[in-house]
Amino acid sequence: MNHFTKSILAFVMLAGAFLNAKAQNYTVKGSVLDTAGLPLPGAVVRINWVKDSLGISANTDGSFVFTKVKAKQFTLTAAFIGFDTFTKQYIITQGNSLDISNIKLKPTSNTLDAVVISGVPPVKITEDTVSFNAASFPVREGDAADEILKKLPGIKVDKDGNVTNQGTPVTKIKVNGKDFFGTDVATAIKNLPADIIKNLQFIDDYGDQAKLTGIKTGEPEKVLNLTIQEDKKKGYFARAQGGLGNLDRYNSSFRGNSMKGERQLSFDGTVNNANQRGGGDGITTRNAAGLNYRNEWSPKLSANASYNFDNSKNNTSSTAHTQNFLDSYTRLENSRNDNLNKRFNHDFNGNVEYKPDTMNFFKATPQISYNTNAGSNTGFSAITQNDLVTNRNSNNSNTSSNLFLKVNLFYNHKFAKKGRNFSYWGGGNYSNGDNFNNVSNDYLISEGGVDSTRLQNQLNNQNNNNLGLYSGFSYMEPLWNKTFIELNYNFSRSATSNIRDTRDVVSGEEVFNPDLSNNYNYQFITNKVGVNYRYIGDKLNYTLGVNGQPAVLRGQNLSKDVSTMQKTFNIIPSARMVYKFSNQESFEFNYWGRSNQPGFFQLQPIADNSNLQNVIIGNPNLKPEFVNSINARYKQSDWNKGHMLSAGISYNQTGDKIVTTKVLIPNTVNQVTSYTNTDGFYNLNGDYNYSKPILERKFTIEYSGWGALRNNVAFIDNNKNVAKNTEWRQELGFRVDLENIINLRLEASYSQNKTTYSQSAFVDRQTNRFQYGLEGRNYFFKDLTVGYDFSKQINSGFDNSFVRNPTILRLFMEYKFLKKDMGTLRLDGFDLFNENSGISRDVFDNIIVDRQVNRLGRYFMLSFIFKVRKFGG
Repeated sequence: MNHFTKSILAFVMLAGAFLNAKAQNYTVKGSVLDTAGLPLPGAVVRINWVKDSLGISANTDGSFVFTKVKAKQFTLTAAFIGFDTFTKQYIITQGNSLDISNIKLKPTSNTLDAVVISGVPPVKITEDTVSFNAASFPVREGDAADEILKKLPGIKVDKDGNVTNQGTPVTKIKVNGKDFFGTDVATAIKNLPADIIKNLQFIDDYGDQAKLTGIKTGEPEKVLNLTIQEDKKKGYFARAQGGLGNLDRYNSSFRGNSMKGERQLSFDGTVNNANQRGGGDGITTRNAAGLNYRNEWSPKLSANASYNFDNSKNNTSSTAHTQNFLDSYTRLENSRNDNLNKRFNHDFNGNVEYKPDTMNFFKATPQISYNTNAGSNTGFSAITQNDLVTNRNSNNSNTSSNLFLKVNLFYNHKFAKKGRNFSYWGGGNYSNGDNFNNVSNDYLISEGGVDSTRLQNQLNNQNNNNLGLYSGFSYMEPLWNKTFIELNYNFSRSATSNIRDTRDVVSGEEVFNPDLSNNYNYQFITNKVGVNYRYIGDKLNYTLGVNGQPAVLRGQNLSKDVSTMQKTFNIIPSARMVYKFSNQESFEFNYWGRSNQPGFFQLQPIADNSNLQNVIIGNPNLKPEFVNSINARYKQSDWNKGHMLSAGISYNQTGDKIVTTKVLIPNTVNQVTSYTNTDGFYNLNGDYNYSKPILERKFTIEYSGWGALRNNVAFIDNNKNVAKNTEWRQELGFRVDLENIINLRLEASYSQNKTTYSQSAFVDRQTNRFQYGLEGRNYFFKDLTVGYDFSKQINSGFDNSFVRNPTILRLFMEYKFLKKDMGTLRLDGFDLFNENSGISRDVFDNIIVDRQVNRLGRYFMLSFIFKVRKFGG
């Protein structure tokens, strides 16, 4: 064999060995546990080597297996929200596999039961969480978190900053699992720059006990959790804005945020009279400030607190056309009201968490709020009923103050035996309110051409206070592999007292009215004992439970020395099932029951005759309602392409539903309204949302819709009337997101609202609304932005003549300058067609109200915005 041949043979052998090495697959398996040895199902495990990486979610028993690792040396990370991320380098020294058992994650301050996405999929769905990768939804430099939210499928952000997910309001926001600005979601999403956010997680939060035990029953709270990029947890951001406009409009604000690891301090303040977060109806002047602080001093102790102050003044003018369908005729009312309301509000929220070790967890959550209101109202109404006409001129004023205190305590202990768990919770709340009303009404009654008048001037002073106490515990015991049993007990007691002092003003003198004055107390007490059985399988996860709940409702009319008592007993089954077809597709089903106590004014057996045309009197014999709720939801996503489908259906049935009764006073237009219990009340709701991105998310098509069927019951002159209300809406949306060129959303929707009645004398009613709109921003060069927000409504079926089809257009232009674009000049034009009219229709039992309220019309504003920021390093 010559030298050349030997060289070729050696080359072939080396190449074969190289290719064989390249094709070699290694197996890596292991399990992820907490420090108590309990599995962490859904933990994200990733393996990285020089040229590639792999990612997987741990199984229900915490195990994981990689079969296509293409390098002997790699780095493994394991992450689960609520725990420190585990990172370690490994080398496979023998054979083709490696077993890494018992990777134990240490708890951190993050307590939310959801997975932190560390990879690149734009959308990921787990049992109770839908996670979006912020990097897959890029926004303009300098934008806040709200601009990312506007791009997410199924998420809506209205003009006041309120966020909904599949139509469900987001009631709380967290950052890295910790509360942020309490329940003020709108402020929170404006306070965090978009480019420091890693993931946005929409979580069905069943409470602290559910996070630690996995037993989830009842209706969850929708929570938005924002996780921050690791290298952006140190820095600051501040934004100041001042704007002046025509019609004496002004808008100034300041917001700042400072972060250093787990320490975070945020401030938000505004002074404006341009309806910025002041609500859509009327004209609002608002002065507000919010402060949020959170810190983790050690792995054992962390806390957060927020304080919000709000001082607002609102002027609202409204007109209404009311149809009250009675047995043999329709009672019509046309009214106009002018309201001025001034409010001062203080809110404090916070919590403290203490974890002395891995087996024990304490949490205390205090809440304090205090508000005062002062309002005045002038109005006119004309009621027509056959040949009776009554005109009423009113001039009323009121002042009120309310104090609310609450504290909740929670404790959890994990035993050495896996799955054995004990939880305790308890707390109380106290509220006290004082309300003073000065009612003045002037009535002109016309019948058969004969006019008569009546004057009414009444002073009403009320004090209302409530003390609530509650406590409970849960004990969880593992039975066999994948099965657990939980025993629980809940106690609650709510005691309310109300003192009402009513005085008639006659010839300038105050005269005590004993018939309209009262001292009334009532208590609502429940004891609930239950058992839950939980199974955790590879694909199927379910909980079955049953509760027994006796309830007592007692009332004491101290003024008349009369007592009442209602006792009820309910068997309350509960069920929750989640079936995971795959890591990208799941179905869940929930059932639960609950009782609702009557409201104070529904129980108090005295008349409220501040409006003689509609006197309201309570019913002390009311029973608590009992509600059965069922819902189901299907979720599917493509992690890589970002396709997402979510569809749900829910059904609520209420036994002993508290409904209104209306009895007409003969030969008058006046009626007496009261309350009674009845059956036959239910509602059925369904919704869906499908989002499909095209061309690497440059374009997105979104289909969504919802529908509702409501069966309402009312009693009119002691005759039962069932009103079936059907409402549905279909929407089509199209997004264009071309980086540094355009962000645009085009949407069109059609909705219908129809009501039919069981009594043949009542005419069925239907309204229709077609709406389309365009919202977006165009970018020119590096510094110039032009934005627009256009919407058009076409309404039909409204009976009142003032209903219009408004066209709303808002335009703005921004120019950035100074170093690092710290300065911005902005010119806004609001409601350029001057057609911003608030039109609505409400259906209540046998009543339909078509309403229009004033809203802020056309104006222009020039603003200067200054920003400074520094993150990382």
